[in-house]
Amino acid sequence: METRNFKVNSKLLPVGFPREFDAHIYFKVEEIEAATMLRDKIKTHFKDVTFFVGDMIDVPIGPHPMPMFEANFPQDIFTEVVLWLMKERGTFNVLVHPLSGDDYYDHTQGAMWLGDSVKLDYSRF
Repeated sequence: METRNFKVNSKLLPVGFPREFDAHIYFKVEEIEAATMLRDKIKTHFKDVTFFVGDMIDVPIGPHPMPMFEANFPQDIFTEVVLWLMKERGTFNVLVHPLSGDDYYDHTQGAMWLGDSVKLDYSRF
C-alpha cells in the first residue's frame, strides 16, 4: 500500500489542546470522497467549540487496519459529539474512546462503537 503525506493528530494539535477523547471514523479507500464530505461537515458543525479534526489517513496506521480520520475533543462536549456522530455518520463505523494514557485500555474496555466494530491490531500497543 502506498504511503501518503499526512500527519497524525498528536503532531497537528494546537499547544494546550485538551485531548480527552478521540473519535476515529473508518472508511474504505473507495469511500474517500464520502468520508471527506463527512469530515468537512464535522469541521463546519463543530467550528465554534473546542474540537479538532485531523488529516485523512488513507493507509493502515498503528492499531487501525483501514483508512480513517480522527477527531479530538474535550469531555464537556462528549455527549454532543457522540449524538451528532450517531445521526450523521451514515454507514461509516466510528470508534470513540478516552485518552487516558493507556492505549490498550482506551481501545478495548474504554471503547464505544457506533456501527460495527473494526478489528484493531492490539499487538501495536
